[in-house]
Amino acid sequence: MRGVLRLRPFPRLLAAYTLNELAWSFGVLALSLLVYRRTGSALGATAFFLCTQFLPALAAPLTVARLDQLRPRLALPSLYALQAGLYVALGLSANHLSVPAVLVIATVDGVIALSARALARAATVAVTSTAGLLREANALLNSLFSICYMAGPAIAGAVVVAGGTRAALLVNGAMFVAMALTLATARGLPQPEPVPSAPGGRVRAALAHARDHPPIRLLLMLQAVLILFFTISIPVEVVFAQHTLHAGAAGYGALLSGWGAGAVAGSMVYARWRHLPGRRLIALGSACLGVGFVTMSLAPSLAVAVIGAVVAGLGNGVEAVAARTSLQEEVEPQWMTLMMSLSEALAQAVPGAGILLGGAIASLAGPRAALAVGGGGALVVTVAVWVLLTPRLPRSRTPVERPLRDGSGRQPAERPLRDGSGRQPSASMPPHG
Repeated sequence: MRGVLRLRPFPRLLAAYTLNELAWSFGVLALSLLVYRRTGSALGATAFFLCTQFLPALAAPLTVARLDQLRPRLALPSLYALQAGLYVALGLSANHLSVPAVLVIATVDGVIALSARALARAATVAVTSTAGLLREANALLNSLFSICYMAGPAIAGAVVVAGGTRAALLVNGAMFVAMALTLATARGLPQPEPVPSAPGGRVRAALAHARDHPPIRLLLMLQAVLILFFTISIPVEVVFAQHTLHAGAAGYGALLSGWGAGAVAGSMVYARWRHLPGRRLIALGSACLGVGFVTMSLAPSLAVAVIGAVVAGLGNGVEAVAARTSLQEEVEPQWMTLMMSLSEALAQAVPGAGILLGGAIASLAGPRAALAVGGGGALVVTVAVWVLLTPRLPRSRTPVERPLRDGSGRQPAERPLRDGSGRQPSASMPPHG
């Protein structure tokens, strides 16, 4: 891990990433409370979810296609500065804005945030992969994410209790200012790969590129399906804790804490075994998710349910970073930012379907049935990962000019799958999926 920390400008990207995860906790908590207090209904909370996750997922890829040809040293600080301005404006005028105005601002912020995340991930890949330290970097980023996932909401809640929603919004704005300054003064950020073409055409070309390259297509599809089954539990756990196990709010908190502790443990598992082939790590993570959910669905007591939540959280901590790293190892540099944007968009759009599915199953058959469906689906994905991402021998290919797709005048030649370390395989080394 020390090697990647000495790699300029990774420490600055790491600092911005950490602040961004904390800012996400502050923003979601403060804005959701603001909307709920104004509306007092679940409809308002649903509208907030659509405006901060689903709508940005639709708009962000086109936004990224307009920005990824700019230098990251210009694009990222500009996006973070824009977010800082939005949160400061919200903090100063929160008591006077209508709910529709808050939702519009939240949607704009969601598009900016998703675009900035894709650009930051692509910059991190460009900085670390050339030094052979991509997996080390992702292991460290994942560990910090897990810690922020646990601590962020608690810190944000403490700020709201001490100073109110306005204070949380202003603190969030200050964090984005710090992020903008951190990257604006960074040296060594990568230059973009020049791919001149219209943004809409580039998004379509990226989708075609994913479709035409089986490893990329399979990784995106399998990740989307697993997210669908994983998010079935989101609307179910509170009902499961309070009405099935009769454990009350404390029981629900115990389930969430168990999940968070498992996610931290999962980040440590990935850090320790990061050099294993991606196929094994993805299968391990999805299997743990499935076993954890099934354990929760059968749990006779809160203690057993918490154990299941820990196992599921561990799987989440391993699988998410393993799948993202495998995707990054398969994508060519000129497509990296757009593929990261598509991946992030799936991660934000698919949970809506999972939440609706989980709520419907819980309403018809109860929380245990919903958790069982989520667990069974994750186990099916585990088998699919093992079968579909099976290692294949490379075939010899002759580069052929094809119709223009990436705007460069020549379609990049197809290449064999990479092995588990991110290196191109030789003829005597069978690649891993």
